[in-house]
Amino acid sequence: MSDPSRVRFPWHRSAVRVLTTVVAGAASLVVISTVVYLASGEISRLDDAIFESMAGFTTTSLTVVDPEALPAWLLAWRALTQWLGGLGGLAFALVVVPAFGGQRRLSEVAEGRGRKAVLARTWSHNTQRVVSAYVGFTVLVFAAYAAAGMGAFDAATFSLTTASTGGFANYRDSFAHFDSAAIEWVGAGAMALAGVSVAALLWMVRGQVQALWRSTELKFYACLILGATVLVAAWTWTDTGGGADTIRGSFFAVTSSISTTGFRAADWGHWVAAPQILLLVLIGMGSMAGSAGGGFRLLRAIEIFGIVRRELVMQLHPRAVVPVRVSGAVASEASLTRVHNFQILWVLAIAFGVFGIASLGGDMPTAVSGSISALATAGPGLGDLSGFADATVLAAPARGVLMALMFLGRLSIYPVVVVIGWGIGEIQRLRLRL
Repeated sequence: MSDPSRVRFPWHRSAVRVLTTVVAGAASLVVISTVVYLASGEISRLDDAIFESMAGFTTTSLTVVDPEALPAWLLAWRALTQWLGGLGGLAFALVVVPAFGGQRRLSEVAEGRGRKAVLARTWSHNTQRVVSAYVGFTVLVFAAYAAAGMGAFDAATFSLTTASTGGFANYRDSFAHFDSAAIEWVGAGAMALAGVSVAALLWMVRGQVQALWRSTELKFYACLILGATVLVAAWTWTDTGGGADTIRGSFFAVTSSISTTGFRAADWGHWVAAPQILLLVLIGMGSMAGSAGGGFRLLRAIEIFGIVRRELVMQLHPRAVVPVRVSGAVASEASLTRVHNFQILWVLAIAFGVFGIASLGGDMPTAVSGSISALATAGPGLGDLSGFADATVLAAPARGVLMALMFLGRLSIYPVVVVIGWGIGEIQRLRLRL
């Protein structure tokens, strides 16, 4: 039986059809949600309804509404859009993107025998496992929130937006509303797990310690969380009063950033510069490949580090053969080329966002942080976006730039670029025929 993660769709028209279907499907979900918001009467402006829908299905915590003014059913809808967006992102990452080289296939995230035990069946079997893991994790988060003191409705909606790394909250001040150490600890831990790949989560459930230990990406993820928490706590110790509250707040901010969830227990946009920059870097790097989170992805970052190391060694030893290894496995040159190409597209997308927002009246901290955060599908930023994910501080055209970045980030850039390129080519061919 063939490994579904190795399946390649036929190129040219059939490939474009698949990618066009994906892009059109994602856009259709945004349209449906936009109609729901407008029909509810709670959002009157079309652009605001589109923005809220885009933020929902791209699992970005930016919002243009006051959640405390919305009815319960609409809060539930907001949370559901993010949960569905997270599930769709997982399915997309497992099937479509790997088939077209947009990222390394998920089976390369889960190396060796541990990988084959988790994802080596049919597509339908893989889908069943992913959905079961996603639903099971959501239920676990719901139970943990309820045990920590959240009400049933809050626990249900927050579990949906936590498992999906979406970050929508029922309150303007996000987690700060609860003023509960227990709830913040649960939220931080849940966000940390939400940024872990599905394969690694299944290893944890099965007790496959060796597979977990072999994963370079998982160890890198854990070290980043631990190291960043220590640094943020040290930098903010005096300003935040020190003690357990500072440690908890630092851990919460770090897990919210690296998982690209975007919840806030404090407005870190008003901290000193060092932790702000670190958290923004974590947002850009993002979560593990094969998780519901966004960002550049740690697996790609590890490969970039490997490429840099190889180039440095070859400067000293030009004839040396220096393979790039991830979890003991040698990364193929084709994989490294894809990562390099994705890096270029990522930088170009951020440059587009920075130029667009800055030219529409945004200051540089807002433009840079907003572009990185939107492309990573996180939400929090600096400057005008340093509050609790309120995007109304930006002009409508600038919010349009953020929407484009969110859409690109959720679909991992490649499909959108391919479809646009194909469309331009078809228009040119049509003009030549005329």
